[in-house]
Amino acid sequence: MIEFAKAPAANGLWDTIIARPGMVVKRGTYVGEASMTLSGASGSFIRSDELALALIDAVMNESEELLLPRMLLQRGRELTAAQDKETVERD
Repeated sequence: MIEFAKAPAANGLWDTIIARPGMVVKRGTYVGEASMTLSGASGSFIRSDELALALIDAVMNESEELLLPRMLLQRGRELTAAQDKETVERD
């Protein structure tokens, strides 16, 4: 994908972003929640929904600083908290 972004055929319209998350776990599963509790904010583990929000945010805002494990986890948690707050306020 990196080479494709550089190719003339891409015509400058393609950008490849590489994220390096830690282990991705599913929210609500015993193993996933236990892993998150044990790892804390180290970035070794990230929930799939937090990772998705962080990656969407990185792409939409053209931010490359968010692509390392700890930053992905931090931004994912911020966005998830904001999304949860909006949901509560609507209901």
